[in-house]
Amino acid sequence: MMQRRTFSPLVHMASRTLAVHSRPSASALFLSKGLNSRSMSSGKAFIVCSNPVGESFSNAIADSVQKGLEDGGKEVRRINLYKMPKELGGGEFKSLLSIQERREYFNEDEQSVLKDDKHVQYIVESLRWCDSLVLIYPTWWFNIPAILKGFFDRCFIPGVGFRYDKVAQKRMTGLQNIKKVGVCTTYGFTETEVAKAGDAGKLMISGGMTMLFAPSCQVVWQALYGMQGAQPVEDRTKFLTEVEEQYKTF
Repeated sequence: MMQRRTFSPLVHMASRTLAVHSRPSASALFLSKGLNSRSMSSGKAFIVCSNPVGESFSNAIADSVQKGLEDGGKEVRRINLYKMPKELGGGEFKSLLSIQERREYFNEDEQSVLKDDKHVQYIVESLRWCDSLVLIYPTWWFNIPAILKGFFDRCFIPGVGFRYDKVAQKRMTGLQNIKKVGVCTTYGFTETEVAKAGDAGKLMISGGMTMLFAPSCQVVWQALYGMQGAQPVEDRTKFLTEVEEQYKTF
């Protein structure tokens, strides 16, 4: 189920492309400096990788995405949800929504998680900072990893991902600054098998999640299928090259 890589260029390197108000905190200085970012002027991209294995192919993809974005002149922030920055306390991002978080869910801008969780604080600040969001993950059981689902559950809360107008009784977009979403994902099954089973992650991100972003938000999807089979190394090399080229002009 999990794809691995080594640091060999052959394995690093097949594909289909579809087109806070944060409160002052102990991490404020770190937030002001950004994470893995360069001061450039042609856009701001936030990369979120979700794979627990450091030598995984997902992390090789993240390297290619970051290189392409930076070569294209973008300012970049990057995290892996399984290994958060030590400046934020390190460790894994907590994916489970707690009882308290659920009870406070609709208390816009007052949820305790925005004050007490440094991981959530940084992610929310980065979501409000960027104009493009890039999600990199292995597709497991035709869906996103549980930790990425927790990222959506705990960070795209009312007041961040959307606002609820109680008078009009309707939701309003909360992250209109995000104008483009990129997804790079891998599948153990073939494209035909995935189409037959259904791709829940793709439906959620390309459909429901984009309603939280700019009305004209574009989704760019790149996928590598059949990784559990006897896949030629050349296919993986080609995929990483295509990803890097894609993000130079993202």
